[in-house]
Amino acid sequence: MSDYSRILGIDYGDARIGVAISDPTRTIARPLEVIEPGKVDPVERIAEIAKEYDVKLVILGLPKLMSGEEGEMAAKVREFMQKLKDRTDLEIRLVDERFTSKIAERELRKRKVKPSREKKKVDLYAASLLLQEYLDSHRDEG
Repeated sequence: MSDYSRILGIDYGDARIGVAISDPTRTIARPLEVIEPGKVDPVERIAEIAKEYDVKLVILGLPKLMSGEEGEMAAKVREFMQKLKDRTDLEIRLVDERFTSKIAERELRKRKVKPSREKKKVDLYAASLLLQEYLDSHRDEG
């Protein structure tokens, strides 16, 4: 993928979906927004974001159990991924996100933000982390 379309990072949750976006050069991830599925259709909103920012690739966090196996939440993520595929032309790649929410909470605590009161910030930061990890590990791919 050598074009310079942006990449979305998504931290999927039942109550909130954190969305991050790369810069056009695919170097830096930044938080974009939190989608609340009870208020808007998340697939429709992601399609809108993708169109607005010329996104072609989505990095979707796949939560795994500590054993490496997939649990109930991973099944929900895969179901969400299928809905995205059915309704968009986006390329979607799953990445292991076992620790992103915990790392996000720890980093926010360092900044004196209480994760229990700022759940949206945790979701945004987690989405940014998983996207930044992807960008860093795929830097040479253009």
